[in-house]
Amino acid sequence: MSIISLKDVTVAFEDLVVLKSINLEIQAGESFVIVGPSGQGKTTLLKTMSGLVSPRNGKVFVEQKDWSTLSSKERLPLLKKVGILFQKNALFDSLTCVQNISFPLRETTALSDWEITKKAEYFLDAVGIPHARDLYPDEISGGMQKRLGIARALALDPEIIFYDDPTAGLDPITSRKIIDLIMTLKKEKGSTVVAITNDMNRAFQMADRIGMVVDQELLITGTPDETKNHTDPRVHQFIRGLLAGPLTTANV
Repeated sequence: MSIISLKDVTVAFEDLVVLKSINLEIQAGESFVIVGPSGQGKTTLLKTMSGLVSPRNGKVFVEQKDWSTLSSKERLPLLKKVGILFQKNALFDSLTCVQNISFPLRETTALSDWEITKKAEYFLDAVGIPHARDLYPDEISGGMQKRLGIARALALDPEIIFYDDPTAGLDPITSRKIIDLIMTLKKEKGSTVVAITNDMNRAFQMADRIGMVVDQELLITGTPDETKNHTDPRVHQFIRGLLAGPLTTANV
């Protein structure tokens, strides 16, 4: 059963068309990874799926519900099923690690302060940074900040988790650890993952299927093995990081 469905979706900002006639079905429990050249609309696609950006044309369904027909009150139960890790983590600098995780719990649940604190500590432990409980974001490393962002995204036990470039700026070893963590938590919770990355090693590590955003379209390239052997020259160039090819012809 499709948990996310896009039907002929076009996204534009004034006269700039970013995505055109996008069709996509993501199944419950699937890990779908979005790749593609910078500036082509990957984050816009993710925000459209999660209801943060409204398409100019077409429909976006989450759990068979059309985002565009829901009132703010009707959206709330659906939004509670969604977790988002933003590219820059979007952490609150003035709150400690445990307070960062507690914030959405305090805002959207009826849990007691004690229950909220215990749950926040549980997720700090789950992502491997229990020792950072009372530290502030600027007192921990980039990799730890990413782990904290993941913990906060998971705090409401979402069924769908959107990750916008979860390994950006991290070294290869830390990046692999972060993806291992994401996939372990996905398996434990049985959640659906939609992630953006330009690191093809990490894309192959986490994807059931891969889609490439390029030239305003979403090209479904398939499983990691299918993607590696895809015949589209744009895919061939991108996944191998080649300097010559259709993606760079215009810049020559």
